[in-house]
Amino acid sequence: MKAYLYNTSVLPDGFKLPKEYIDFAISSDSQDLFPWRIMAGDMATCLSYFGAVLLKFPNKPLVPFAIVHDESGAYNDGWIVLACFDGTDLSGDPPVRIYDYSRPKVSPWDEKPYQNFSAWLETAKNESSDYKSSLL
Repeated sequence: MKAYLYNTSVLPDGFKLPKEYIDFAISSDSQDLFPWRIMAGDMATCLSYFGAVLLKFPNKPLVPFAIVHDESGAYNDGWIVLACFDGTDLSGDPPVRIYDYSRPKVSPWDEKPYQNFSAWLETAKNESSDYKSSLL
C-alpha cells in the first residue's frame, strides 16, 4: 500500500507532518491499531475529512490522520472520532487534537491536546489493546 501523506499544496502554509508519523504511516505497524485506523492508506478519506474539518473550523486548521469508525458501536457508540494535527503549529512536531462527531458542540480546542504524535500513539496503542481484549 502506498501511503497518502497529503500534498503540501493542501496543507496549511508552513505546516510539516511529523517524521515519526510519516515513518509509522508507511510501516506495517500502522495496520494494528483497531479501532483506530491511520488514514494514510486512503486518499479519499484523508481529503474528505480534511475538507470537513476545514469547513467546520476555517480559522484553525486541523490535519486529520487517524479515524475511528466502529460501526459495531462498541467504541463511542459508532460515532466517528478523528485524531488531527494542529495545523497552526509549524514546529514539525505538532500537538494532536481529537474531534469527536458525537460531541459536535465541543471543539478540539476545548480539551487538552496530546503533546505530539508520539503521545497520541502511546494512548492509541493502549486503547487498541483494551478494545481488542473487550471483544474476546
